[in-house]
Amino acid sequence: MAAVEGERRATWFELFCDLVFVAAVGQITRRISAEPTLGSVAAAAALFVPLWWTWVLYAVRANRADRDVTSHRLLTMAGLVAVCGLAVFVGSVGSSDSADTGFALSYLGARLGVALLYALEARRDPRLVPLLRSFATGSVLSALFWAGGALLAPAGAARYGIWAGGMAVDLAIPLLSGRRIARAPHHTEHLRERFGLFTIIVLGESVLGFTNGLVQARTAGSAMATGAAAFALCACLWWSYFSASGTRPGAHAELADSPRLLHTYVLGHLPVQLGLAVAGGAVGTAVLGSGSRLTTALALCVLGGVALFLLSTAAVRGAFTGVGDPVVRVRLVTAVLIAALVPAAGWVPVWAMLAAPAVLLGLSVVAEAPGHRRRLAQPGGFAHPPPSSQ
Repeated sequence: MAAVEGERRATWFELFCDLVFVAAVGQITRRISAEPTLGSVAAAAALFVPLWWTWVLYAVRANRADRDVTSHRLLTMAGLVAVCGLAVFVGSVGSSDSADTGFALSYLGARLGVALLYALEARRDPRLVPLLRSFATGSVLSALFWAGGALLAPAGAARYGIWAGGMAVDLAIPLLSGRRIARAPHHTEHLRERFGLFTIIVLGESVLGFTNGLVQARTAGSAMATGAAAFALCACLWWSYFSASGTRPGAHAELADSPRLLHTYVLGHLPVQLGLAVAGGAVGTAVLGSGSRLTTALALCVLGGVALFLLSTAAVRGAFTGVGDPVVRVRLVTAVLIAALVPAAGWVPVWAMLAAPAVLLGLSVVAEAPGHRRRLAQPGGFAHPPPSSQ
C-alpha cells in the first residue's frame, strides 16, 4: 500500500470537525438513555452506523489527502453543515416523515462533501483518481437507496429496510475497491490516532451520562457509590482500549502493507465504538435509578455493550496477532463473564451491576499486561501471525 513517510498528527481543524460529531453522537446516546428498551436501543444502534460511517469517510479522506488549506477547510465545513443536520434529525427518526427525510438528505449531503474533497485533491494527485471513481459510483448507488427510501417508501419497515440496503452498499465500497484503495496514499499512525480520538468522543458520552445522572439523583443514598462504579467502568474501558502495545507508534505497521488488515481495523471499530455508545447511553439512566434494580433491557445495554466492545477489540487484535494471542483469549473470556451477569440484574443493586464489569475489566487489564510488555519489547509492530493461526 502507498504509505506516506513522516510523522503526521491530527490538526486543529480535524479536532474542530470532531466537535460536530460529538453533538451527533450525543443525540444517539440520549436517544438510548431516554428509552432504554430493546426496540429503541436497536433503532439507535442502527442510526449510529451511518453517523459513524460519515465520520470514517471524513477521517480517512483527511488521512489520505489533506493539505489543510483554505479550499479544503471550506468544503469540509460545508459538509459539516450536513453533519449538523444528522445531529438535529437523528433523535426524531421514526417519529415523522420530515425527520426521516431530513436525516437521509443530511447523510447524502455529508457524503457529497467527501466526494467533492476527493475530486479537488484528485486534480493534484492522480493516485486518488481510481479511488474517486469507486467512491463516486458507490455514492450514486447508495443515494438511490437513501433518497428512494425517504421520498418513495412509506415510513416503517420498508423504508428502513431500503436504508439498510444503502448502508450495506456504503460499507461494501472499500471491500470491493481493495486494489484502488491500496494505491492511494495514507498515514498509518495518523489513522490510528484518529480512531483513538473518536473512541475518546464516545467514552466522553459515558462520562457525561453518569454525571448528568448524578446531578439528578444527588439526593439518593447510593448515588455516590453508583457514580463511583460508573466512573470505574468508564476508566477501565479507556484502559482496555488504550493498552500500551496496541496504541504505541508502529504497533499497527502492517496496515501499510495489507488491505485486509486495513479493512479489519477500520470496520472492526464499528462494533467497538457502537458497544461503547450503547453502554454509555444506558449508564446515565442506570445512575439516575441508583436505589433500584436494573431492568433486563437496561442490563443488556450496559453489560452487552461492554461485552461487544471486548469481543470486537479481541477480533481486531486477533487479526494482527492470531487467535492464540493471550490478550485475545483474556478478552474473550472477560466478555463471556460480563454477559453472564445479565440474569443478576433483577436482584443486585445498580451500583454492584456497574462495579462488577468494572472489576472484571480491571482484572483483564492486569492479566493482559505481560502480553503488552512482550509486544513493547519487540522492535517492530504486531508480529504477523503464521498462516495456521489466521
